[in-house]
Amino acid sequence: MNALGADMTKEIPIDHYNDSDTRTFKNRYWVNDQYYRPGGPVFYFDAGEQNARPLVPYFLYDAAGPSSPLTLARRFAGIALIFEHRFYGDVDGGSLPFVTNKDGYAVDGYEAYKYLTTEQSLQDPVYFAHNFEPPGLQPYWSLLNPKYTPWIWLGGSYPGIRGAHMRVRNPETFYAAWASSAPTEAAVDYWQYYAQAERSMARNCSADYTAITNYVDHVLANGTMAEQRSLKIKLYTAVESGTGGQVPAFVNATIAESLTNEQVASYLRLPLSYYQYYGFAASIAPFCDIMETFNDTRTRTTDNGGTSKAIANESGIALTYNINAAWSAFLTGIAEIDYDSIPYTGSDPTQDYSWTWQYCSEYGYYQRGNAENEHTIESRFTSLDYFQANCNQTFPFEGLPSTPNVAAVNKYGGWHINPSNIMFSSGEYDPWRALSPTSIEMGSPNRTSTQYIPQCNVPPPNDTVFGILYANAVHVSDMRALLNTSDINHQNYSTVGFSSPVNPEHFYAGVSLFQGALEEWLPCFGNGSYGQELVRQY
Repeated sequence: MNALGADMTKEIPIDHYNDSDTRTFKNRYWVNDQYYRPGGPVFYFDAGEQNARPLVPYFLYDAAGPSSPLTLARRFAGIALIFEHRFYGDVDGGSLPFVTNKDGYAVDGYEAYKYLTTEQSLQDPVYFAHNFEPPGLQPYWSLLNPKYTPWIWLGGSYPGIRGAHMRVRNPETFYAAWASSAPTEAAVDYWQYYAQAERSMARNCSADYTAITNYVDHVLANGTMAEQRSLKIKLYTAVESGTGGQVPAFVNATIAESLTNEQVASYLRLPLSYYQYYGFAASIAPFCDIMETFNDTRTRTTDNGGTSKAIANESGIALTYNINAAWSAFLTGIAEIDYDSIPYTGSDPTQDYSWTWQYCSEYGYYQRGNAENEHTIESRFTSLDYFQANCNQTFPFEGLPSTPNVAAVNKYGGWHINPSNIMFSSGEYDPWRALSPTSIEMGSPNRTSTQYIPQCNVPPPNDTVFGILYANAVHVSDMRALLNTSDINHQNYSTVGFSSPVNPEHFYAGVSLFQGALEEWLPCFGNGSYGQELVRQY
């Protein structure tokens, strides 16, 4: 048995497609084989675009609650492992093919980043699976090859995309997959990201957020210099203020006045900062309550007979009163929400640069404000040009495409991807759902999610998606259940990953359905008899 949480590495080619290039790098991975019995599957958890090391206690040893890799390994007598993505991890010991500086930037520029592509990154786990030789399991190295043992892919968000690609690209290596919250359709223009947040909001808050966004955009585009100066100072003061009416003793008017339109737009998005992980109730609702009640959240809105006038009008402040009242209430909400109290330990250096390269070069996902959306809650000054300019500034060298090459991703199917032996799960209000197979956006195929398990090795009908759609859920809410809320890292991004910790019920529903699917699919592996004994015994 492997040591608890011990780092392991595998030498992997830097360039899988050039036989004359013999360079390799050490790719990190972690294994828990405590439930393994010869013949059991390998449950491969893909860490994706982050440092994988902090995930190990939570996804391989169930710290604070059960996880999908270990739960399934226990059920099917398998191995659970975590694999780190190339160009991610600790700057002094991660899975880095090239030297990075302390900020996580590859010092060789394009000569390094040209190897951070969809194709190179997908080939890494294929190479790894066919050369998997974990310490302590020497007698089973041959058996663990994908020819003789089914490898099952688990991943959410970008790792979910990769799992879906694997079932199209390398079904002989990864026999089945669970892809959670996977936006398989790459797109440069992704204005729908915040549209999902707006749809989940209380209608009065949505109406006022839209009115404020339009008001600020109008002032920035058409207001006098005095009006623009006043708006920026008020907004900057609110951002610098604290709870309980704490106002900074001094506000640097020069800094406030120098704010660009794009910086103003980013401040307007502050209440949306944690929506992807916590959903409306735990992230935006407290702000909405403050704004819509003029910060009078403790007063009863009605008496027991329901005859008193409500503090928060259903139509919103802007329509009931005027835009100035709504703007004042919005600023109060910005000031009163303590964003510093959200558990977060800071940025992951390699994630910052490596993922930026990936979306700038291939995935896109530019989350712009859409002026044509009458319900927009994102400023029009967050534009496609703004995102592209940031990409060009971050990677100022020849080799970065003028616009992301999304065709390199969508060639595997995009919205229409439909391989066999895969389960897609999604949150109803996940901001990434718009680009997933269960998208309901205009232009999408409008496929229906069904929990009817398809036959092994047979894709479901093209107008359906096998999986589960969680009501009121957001992003990757089912890869683990965090039950021990006293754990100091319970909701820390660097340890729980890109997952919503809000509702553990999604984990139990998802893992139960996928377990049922594996019971249907595993007996078809190999000669058609694999896994039957394991299924009977467990």
